[in-house]
Amino acid sequence: MKSVALKSLLAALLPILALAIAGCASYSANIKPDATLSKYQRIWVKTNMDDNHGIAKYITDALHARGIETGSGPLTMMPYKMQAVISYRDDWTWDFKDHMTSLVLSMQDNKIDYPIATATYSGPIALTAEPRDVVEKLMTKLFTTPPAKKQE
Repeated sequence: MKSVALKSLLAALLPILALAIAGCASYSANIKPDATLSKYQRIWVKTNMDDNHGIAKYITDALHARGIETGSGPLTMMPYKMQAVISYRDDWTWDFKDHMTSLVLSMQDNKIDYPIATATYSGPIALTAEPRDVVEKLMTKLFTTPPAKKQE
């Protein structure tokens, strides 16, 4: 009788545990006041020399899907006509396969020396997120989040 009650309890707790683990990933974006990201139609993605997971390609694909002209590579290869640069920092861990634990996208106007927008993903090791999906969610956050309010 005890084993049936224990199995019932475990069966009831399993969905709650699954939701708790899945709910731990966070996506956020921060846009500087007065920044209008929709005005940028030509964006360069600055690649990392240690990009073993193709993150730059996922970013350029997500930008291209939004109708934005893109390219990627080192800054020395960036065409003059590009209006903004997106750089990224990704962190991974290994537990029988690679898991992305964080990704930070930073966008800056070519005329300004500091980021005008950032988007951040943070996920637990137990949650396996596809890098393409993470980039797409961050791009959605980046281009739909209203700019921060000016502090007076």
